[in-house]
Amino acid sequence: MNNKIVVIDDDRVTVRLLEGILTRSEFYVFSTRDGESGYELAIQEKPDIVICDFLLPKIDGIEVCKRIKQHPELSRTKVILMTAVYKGATAKDALRESMADEFVEKPFETSVLMKKVYKLCQEIAEDEEKQG
Repeated sequence: MNNKIVVIDDDRVTVRLLEGILTRSEFYVFSTRDGESGYELAIQEKPDIVICDFLLPKIDGIEVCKRIKQHPELSRTKVILMTAVYKGATAKDALRESMADEFVEKPFETSVLMKKVYKLCQEIAEDEEKQG
């Protein structure tokens, strides 16, 4: 597999958990703990997927996602937003506003998150095939 994933979350436990899960699944993982450095890391690493918390220091996850989707070199990057705060209709509105590809509520189940990650990896592979 070996897709690159950037994890952006200010919660150290969540970052460590995601690093472990994703590394064991043979992804290259880069992480940071605020929105500003997360966006810069995405520009630097050009990941396939960004997993980002909604509420972050400096720049929130919605803004990080918008910037990624509007950046010419990152516009095809898939983004999964996570939150423990937004629920139901509020979460769906924020998801639409941010242009994120997927959404996960915290606390998340590993199997649910990984299903979404693998789905996005499949979409990436299909897009690359079409571009030839």
